[in-house]
Amino acid sequence: MNLDKFKQFYFVLSRLPLLRKSYALKIMVIACLSPAVSLLTLIVYTLYNASDNLNLIVVMLVATLVGSAITLFLLYLVLYPITLTSTALEQYTNEQESPQLAIGYEDTVGKLMTHVQYTVEKLDLLNNSHKNYPAIEPLTGLPNRLRSIELLRQDVARARREDKPMLVALLEVDQFKNLKKAFGHHVADDCLTQTVEVISKSIRKGDWLARWDEDKFLMVLWNFNNTTPTAVLMRIQRQSLKLFSTELPKIRLSIGACEYRGDLDLDTNTDLETLLIRVEDTLSQVKEGCRGSIILGETRRSSFFI
Repeated sequence: MNLDKFKQFYFVLSRLPLLRKSYALKIMVIACLSPAVSLLTLIVYTLYNASDNLNLIVVMLVATLVGSAITLFLLYLVLYPITLTSTALEQYTNEQESPQLAIGYEDTVGKLMTHVQYTVEKLDLLNNSHKNYPAIEPLTGLPNRLRSIELLRQDVARARREDKPMLVALLEVDQFKNLKKAFGHHVADDCLTQTVEVISKSIRKGDWLARWDEDKFLMVLWNFNNTTPTAVLMRIQRQSLKLFSTELPKIRLSIGACEYRGDLDLDTNTDLETLLIRVEDTLSQVKEGCRGSIILGETRRSSFFI
């Protein structure tokens, strides 16, 4: 079947107020067409030919057959998304052929197509990432969590060796899970990629950013004085507010950061573990207090709010 014809039919049904969010209601409405056509034909014929019983039977039979044929055809059309999704999954499994399913519809099957399309795209990204760049997170192109731990271990050793301070920050996109639930996976992915773009433009050569968790990023800054880290973090927060249109909720970053000076007198691995715990703790303080804030602290000094 021509996919464009299916899209046109499904598009029309999905724009009707009562049918937009219910796939089951779409099926029930179509299933009622056959008896409705027969009944309407009976009423019209009776009004004009009340005395002709034989003709009435013939007309009713023809109307029933026509109505049933139309109903079956429309049911086939409205059930076509399920067939299309099943075929797409089979082709992807057997031939690695990426599907192009319709997305953005609000009923059950519409969401099924959207989720299948999104899942297949993520699988493609993940497969390509593992084949070509095993240390890279596929969506953002940043180092993944395992790689970022290795990078941070190297930086901790450098800070100890050169006696230079560095700032380790954990940034979390506020209300990310609610955003994904309300607007879908694709909007949530756009949120992350645009956030990465803004942060990347705000850090200097030698600094780095990594994907730490679903909605968290790890950032390391070098070569700063006492005021620069605060300015960088606040600049990132201000820019993140300009990413999205008025149709979407405002997105803010909660930031927990810790300054490391290599003066804990412990081995590198222990310093690394202690540093990550402190950074996680500062971010937890932000989330428990006022989201969208920044907490900056050191490994030995108490944290304070900005």
